[in-house]
Amino acid sequence: MAIKPFSGDGPGAQAPDGCSVALYARLPYRGEIEPLAPLLRPGLSVLELGCGTGRLTRRLLDLRCAVTAVDNSAEMLAHVPADAVRVLADIEQLRLAQRFDVVLLASGLINHADAAVRAAFVACAAAHLTPTGRFIVQRQDPAWLASATVGPLGEIDGIALNLRSVDRDDACVIGMTLAYTDSSACWTQTFSLVALDEAAMQEQLSAAGFGQIDWLDDGRRWASASRPA
Repeated sequence: MAIKPFSGDGPGAQAPDGCSVALYARLPYRGEIEPLAPLLRPGLSVLELGCGTGRLTRRLLDLRCAVTAVDNSAEMLAHVPADAVRVLADIEQLRLAQRFDVVLLASGLINHADAAVRAAFVACAAAHLTPTGRFIVQRQDPAWLASATVGPLGEIDGIALNLRSVDRDDACVIGMTLAYTDSSACWTQTFSLVALDEAAMQEQLSAAGFGQIDWLDDGRRWASASRPA
């Protein structure tokens, strides 16, 4: 099975995963982490893995969390608020001395098509948590990954989103290309993903020593787990 590499194009710089920095800097916060708000009390230390341009970082700061934001794109990090501690690093290589109350892995990064990379992401979370800390992770909707068809996907603040192509092999999306278009520009991103059902998510986290998953939202896309005492 040939997995397509990450790639992207369009005006401005692209991050290593093909995300266009100018595009992501324009995308608004759409309430993604509101289901987590009851767990994010003021003063909590949060390690945000794969923060991008800081859409979620800003909300975490609004909730008065102490945020350390990690990304492997300097161009992305340049948009992250200075109130966060900004760290330029690959998640897989991250080695910080500090331990955190919460480690957050959003944006479906857990759906990376490479099993070794998925395991490294979860291991990074485990290594950076306090003994009573909580890992919060967002998966892609497995039903959508299995059924999405080429065509329009809606609009975000004047930017039209289209699924240009999709190639599947069982639970793996070998290649998917999304296009984001407004009146003056078009950005595309091509990537590969693996669909993770609830059992697969539990297995992924259990392998790194986490206990039973708690699902935090009705769509069961946000999962939380801690390590048994």
